[in-house]
Amino acid sequence: MNLEKWMNWLSDIQKKMPFDTLRAALIVGTYILGEIGFFPFGSTFRLGLGSVFYVLCLYTFPRLATLVNGCLTGAVVVFIRVIADRFIYVRPLSWHNLILENAPALIYYLALTGGILVSKVKYWKSNTIKTSLYFMVFDLIANLLEFAFTANVHTTWHSIYVLALGAGVKGLFFLAFIATTELFRQRILQEKEREKFQGQLLMGATLYAEGFFLKKIMKEIEEATEKSFQLYQEYLPESASLSQQNELLKLAEKIHEIKKDTQRVFSSLESLIEPNDYTRIDLGEALDLVVESQQRYAFAHHKEVQWLRSSGSNHYFVENFFPILVVVNNILANGIDAIARSGEIAVVWHVREGTLYLHLGNTGKSISPDDRELIFLPGFTTKYSDSGTASTGIGLTHVLHVLAEVKGTVSISQTEGRQIWTWFHVQLPIV
Repeated sequence: MNLEKWMNWLSDIQKKMPFDTLRAALIVGTYILGEIGFFPFGSTFRLGLGSVFYVLCLYTFPRLATLVNGCLTGAVVVFIRVIADRFIYVRPLSWHNLILENAPALIYYLALTGGILVSKVKYWKSNTIKTSLYFMVFDLIANLLEFAFTANVHTTWHSIYVLALGAGVKGLFFLAFIATTELFRQRILQEKEREKFQGQLLMGATLYAEGFFLKKIMKEIEEATEKSFQLYQEYLPESASLSQQNELLKLAEKIHEIKKDTQRVFSSLESLIEPNDYTRIDLGEALDLVVESQQRYAFAHHKEVQWLRSSGSNHYFVENFFPILVVVNNILANGIDAIARSGEIAVVWHVREGTLYLHLGNTGKSISPDDRELIFLPGFTTKYSDSGTASTGIGLTHVLHVLAEVKGTVSISQTEGRQIWTWFHVQLPIV
């Protein structure tokens, strides 16, 4: 995310940039923006944006808020203006008069810095509006001091109104910049929270699917435990030696230990994927999270996928959404894998009478009629890597087991037109 990179870059600058480099940037930026303004009283007194940049720098880098920096900034601004008046604008004044005309700018920056130090700039960030009001007041006071020392002008109520208006405008500039920065920061935090929540959902969906295979393992271990103990009892008579009986007993005990360990793992797994740990989620939002994840998956595999989404239902909240995530996540991933370089994927859904109808289509490599009968079998795959290595062929088996658990169904069809579409039609109750 470019915005996040920019904020991270700014944070790195705050921590790593040498103090002298920051000071130079402060002085140069203040002078350049200070030339953007106007002369409201027909004298050398000006209202510019340099002070806005100056205060923003002190707000962002509190370690710059020192009287030394205020003095250096004012002195450099005065020096450059005197040089510019002498050699660029060729004003017919002596060096002494040029310095007297521009010197009040030094008073302005000293007064502004003093106000910032008194108010402790490092604590300003708690209230942006209060910070802007502080800046307006300090700017007005500093401008009044500068104005009082400016030659050939007199303080009147009109001039005070103009200075107050100028302070208000600059305060609004400052507030707008800070508010925009805070908005960007909040957007970055929201995106991070969304990605974190999305990752938790998808991880939960993966664990939910693996839980079915763990149940299968537990059932088989239970059967193996019972069988091994039966064998032990059958060989208790004198037909078996004592060592054989002991070996059978040890085998039964080991299988029993595996069973107990598996039960503990499954209990922990269930606590991780307990749906009640999550709040109810909008079905459309849950599907959007899966699609966003698959978009990143497609991008990582250098595939250009156009996503088509359509919903025949408005907001519909569900609690046990893990089965839905498992099904959609696996089928969409298979659709991306079926696409060579570019293609389309469609996600169409609606809810009717407590049943979710999902239609997930892609324009990738089509599935032959013979393969449709085998595609849900464990280990069966039509996908091979560039080196010829077959995939695990377990994704659609997950889908089938999850749907069987929640009494759902899935079927496959193909439509022909401008492109051949492969569709997975899923139905599952969500009441």
